[in-house]
Amino acid sequence: MDEEKIKELVRNMVFWNGKKDMAIDEIAMVQPGLAIIMPQIGDRTWKLYYAVKAGNWDNARWQWKEARKLFELGAVMRPKHEAALEEYLRDDWAPLGTAIEAKDSDGFFQAFDKAVDSANAWHEKKDVHHIRWKVPDHPPPDLDLTPRR
Repeated sequence: MDEEKIKELVRNMVFWNGKKDMAIDEIAMVQPGLAIIMPQIGDRTWKLYYAVKAGNWDNARWQWKEARKLFELGAVMRPKHEAALEEYLRDDWAPLGTAIEAKDSDGFFQAFDKAVDSANAWHEKKDVHHIRWKVPDHPPPDLDLTPRR
């Protein structure tokens, strides 16, 4: 079967989402873009910061990993930003993970400040200069970040 016939077959398929049948183009349209993903990353980053402040390394490690997964999802969903997101993960996000594994608060906060500055520089490069992220001046109200171990 040639490629065009396969594409036509896929275009004509429908998939049950639990509520209704959806065509592949409808499914593609409801996938999250960076406007949905980035606030989730910001929320995880906020919690990450305050988890480290509280000495809750388990929660910090988890928040860091979950945020990384969201960055990776963003790269898949918006391929035009893939190279930038991969560079950010390598150069700015990875040092946070290294500091978390070492339980190095000083190294973490130094890397964190650099990561925030770099994220805001990427916003400028990507012409979304109206977005300037900062860590809130209070811990998240929805989590008790007291270490459990």
